[in-house]
Amino acid sequence: MHISRVVIRNFANFQTLDIRTGEDMVIVGENKVGKSNFLRAIQLVLDPSLSERDRRLGLEHFWDGLGDDKLGSVVEVSLEFTERAENARLLRHLADCVVDVGPPFVGRVTYRYRPKPDLGGPPTSMADYEYVIFGGVDPENDIGSDMRRMTPLDVQGALRDAEKELASWRHSPLRPLIEELAETLSDDDRDEIQTEIDDAQSELTSRPEIQAVANRIATRLEAMVGTQHTVPLSLGLTPTRLDALLRGLRLLIDGGTRGISDASVGSANLIFLALKSLELDRLVADGERDHTFFAVEEPEAHLHPHLQRLIYRHFLGTQPRGADGPRAQSTVLTTHSPHIASVAPLRSIVLLRHDEEVGATTGVAAATTPLTIEDVADLQRYIDVTRGEIFFSRGVILVEGDAERFLVPAFADVLGMSLDELGVTVCSVGGVNFAPYVKLLGANGLQIPFVVLTDKDPIDANRSLGVPRLKRLLRVITPGVELGEQPIRIVYTDGDGKLRSHTPDLFVERETHAEFIEVKWERDARAPKNEARWPFIASAISGLGYTYAVVTERHLMHQPLKANVDRLLRHQHSPQLSRAASAMLWDALAAEPQTLANILASQADPSEPSVLRALADGWLCTDLSQPISPRSLVRLPLDRQRRTRRLGRASQFHWLACQVP
Repeated sequence: MHISRVVIRNFANFQTLDIRTGEDMVIVGENKVGKSNFLRAIQLVLDPSLSERDRRLGLEHFWDGLGDDKLGSVVEVSLEFTERAENARLLRHLADCVVDVGPPFVGRVTYRYRPKPDLGGPPTSMADYEYVIFGGVDPENDIGSDMRRMTPLDVQGALRDAEKELASWRHSPLRPLIEELAETLSDDDRDEIQTEIDDAQSELTSRPEIQAVANRIATRLEAMVGTQHTVPLSLGLTPTRLDALLRGLRLLIDGGTRGISDASVGSANLIFLALKSLELDRLVADGERDHTFFAVEEPEAHLHPHLQRLIYRHFLGTQPRGADGPRAQSTVLTTHSPHIASVAPLRSIVLLRHDEEVGATTGVAAATTPLTIEDVADLQRYIDVTRGEIFFSRGVILVEGDAERFLVPAFADVLGMSLDELGVTVCSVGGVNFAPYVKLLGANGLQIPFVVLTDKDPIDANRSLGVPRLKRLLRVITPGVELGEQPIRIVYTDGDGKLRSHTPDLFVERETHAEFIEVKWERDARAPKNEARWPFIASAISGLGYTYAVVTERHLMHQPLKANVDRLLRHQHSPQLSRAASAMLWDALAAEPQTLANILASQADPSEPSVLRALADGWLCTDLSQPISPRSLVRLPLDRQRRTRRLGRASQFHWLACQVP
């Protein structure tokens, strides 16, 4: 079982955060972005150590962007859990939380801090608030403490004083191991150990040196207070009861010559985490828990980078533990360390950032990035080598190899810019396979600004290797988007061996390929001058890695489409819609499509030729596969500003190119 979705509303830094997560979570982000508050939000739902008072919030816990509207607002934290292994014990806890029976099975638990429903009016103070924790979608479906007890969030604060916790019997993770040891001793074993302790006590205290020290103390005390007030004294081991002695056991280092207090802070942290790991395993093995969500804040404290990577590979499940069956533990880390991020499973990364416009923290997760298995493997290899710096970057420059990786920062220095100060990372992909990195950093991934620096490469068999690569990347970055805002001139060699230049009419990026398109009337396309140059232009464009086509009216084989085209072309020079008519028409069509009859009967009274010209110009759309009639539905383009890009002189067929199969 793992947390697969986190939704936070109106809490601390978060206005609305909705992310889907992997089996573990590694929360990264800048200082004060809300990593601890993210963890605190999960605690409100899952931490059994929080008291009733801890779960009651103050106005300071509401999102600051609410301003004066905090009182009356609702704070909500929802967690969704996914169970793929169909573990009966875990499914039992999720039975009252189901939102999808699957497979996989998905349950939801929600913490909601709200005004009391029986107030009879708006709340006037925080005393008018209450919290509910419910399963599924019904606020009346109360979730008790059993789920929090058996599938808890176990939070370990920043590891800055592990020595103190190890020394405290109450909080030490060594305590349950000692208590388990005491429980496993039989009566005979206990009697044998107690006898050995008593014998050792007698042997030690009977030595003349020990008795001499005790006598010196007793003599001095008698000299000070007299025989009437003195206290009988002797030296011995204390305590001598077995249970008390077991509680006094301490971990020693360096062959038993020194205690934990003499160890480095980093060593104490390592020992603490090892003991904690054993404790979590024992709780599940003994049936005291069914699953643990183990959370650590800033786990890198005082740990050498190599140790950071080694120990958190264990907790993040990227290192085999020798156990069969599904994992009984999920890990949540908040970190500034690229070394820990470098060993994190890619799907576990959650990136928090502050949105200046909204004034709230937003988040993205790599769990939903559209990556193939090969993409993930490639990225995981890279991230493990570069220590996860890209997760902490404000921008990334993707380059092919080490030469660019060293030269680009040097160029920036010459220009008086520091990439480190700007938070920009130069990332070498070790080749030309940029696609996985573009997916990870792009709009459907972590949304980190990036650029790709590549080159044309040598031409192989009259084809550039770089241009097709760029074309594939453009499909990843902007699938289905037309390109070519500026004119593109093609240089080619004609039949006489002379260099010529030509500007095609269109450059169109389709779902499967990109191409240049020439749009001409049939008579112009067949003119001897043009027929002679088309093959040479096509050869030059093919050398760039693109296709080339000449489109004329004969390509419109569908008769209704041809009739519509002929009709629209006759109106390409008709008067344009007036400004008033355009404004009213845009407002009407923004709400819903209108029939041509309704448009012509509207109050602005647009003329039919003006509407047909707007259709011809691409400012309005209709189904050209059916005859244009008063019943034809007219709508706005999906993006009013995105029409087919003209690269050269406007052609009356410019808007038609994308209609051709």
